[in-house]
Amino acid sequence: MIELAGNVIIEDNKILLLHKKKEEHWEVPGGKVKEEESPTETAIREAEEEIGVQTELKKPFYSGEFSKKDKLYLWHGYLAKIDQEAELKENNKFEELKWIGIEEIDEVELAPNLKMIEPALRRILSREE
Repeated sequence: MIELAGNVIIEDNKILLLHKKKEEHWEVPGGKVKEEESPTETAIREAEEEIGVQTELKKPFYSGEFSKKDKLYLWHGYLAKIDQEAELKENNKFEELKWIGIEEIDEVELAPNLKMIEPALRRILSREE
């Protein structure tokens, strides 16, 4: 099983997503947990590498398994907060960074881990502030 961790960053009823060239889907900043890391350390490191910001992990949001191309993954998603503007850093891996609201969620292809939490994301993104 491959362990992953990511940042669910939501501001002003929009979620920060990255469009991954190779997979043709949108995903949250995150990646593979290294042997010497915890999932929380991975989420923080990956946000810095992919979008150039320090994240503050507010709380665990979801942990669950999914399969893709005959491989099993365990994904840990954390609600996270950023205090600076995110900027795409890994241009070889991603082609776009975008804040997506509830009105656009049906127009994008979500990564498998985000499809697992889509109902919860819809509830969060549709809340009035």
